[in-house]
Amino acid sequence: MYPLSDQQIEYILNDIQSRGIGDESLRHNLLDHVCCIIEQNLEEKGDFESFYQKTIATFYEVSLKEIEEESAILSIFKHYYKMKKAMIYAGVFSTVFLTIGALLKILFLPGASLFIMLGIIGISVLFLPILAIVKIKEIPERRDKWVLTLGIMAGCGYFLSMLFLLFQFPGARSLWIVTLSLSFFGFLPMYFFTGIRRAETRVNTIVTSILLFCVLGTQFALTPRSVHKSKSQTMVSAIANR
Repeated sequence: MYPLSDQQIEYILNDIQSRGIGDESLRHNLLDHVCCIIEQNLEEKGDFESFYQKTIATFYEVSLKEIEEESAILSIFKHYYKMKKAMIYAGVFSTVFLTIGALLKILFLPGASLFIMLGIIGISVLFLPILAIVKIKEIPERRDKWVLTLGIMAGCGYFLSMLFLLFQFPGARSLWIVTLSLSFFGFLPMYFFTGIRRAETRVNTIVTSILLFCVLGTQFALTPRSVHKSKSQTMVSAIANR
């Protein structure tokens, strides 16, 4: 066992700092780790400096600062797996609620509206936003992040539009038109021009864009130009025209 002196410990600490490790806590953790390796593996009369240089070189590939960069990434993504698990739970429970609500509605049983509302809110408010946060952290390209963001926004708007239309909430038609416009004029063009630039995704991008174009175009065509008159307005008009 090699006994380290105070001067040698100070030498290690200064060298670690000079190699670009600015975080004090990380410096001392590295110091403790390196000192333990030297004390346990270096012979009592061994060459301290040579052994230290060989030991510190095992901690990195290019520079020691890599450790601090990796530590920063880990701190950013420390909640990544928790969020991923929350995303899965939100997706599963929302799908189950939506399915139960649909079955209850088909069978004319009570509770259908509640389950459908919980399912749609779960998808649009929990599942899709968490999915966006998780996936954005995995995507390196800024343009791809924008495509994903627009796609998630369009998806949230689509499900909320369905909720507003099903329960006849005010503003349902406006929300529906805004969602279709965002999908048709925002998400779809960006998705298309981003995907066709890469040879490996060009064919899939073209096929998917054609399908999306057909679906969105059909939904635009099915959107009524004006709000239908209520029953009372229709009755008043009928009476007035007699």
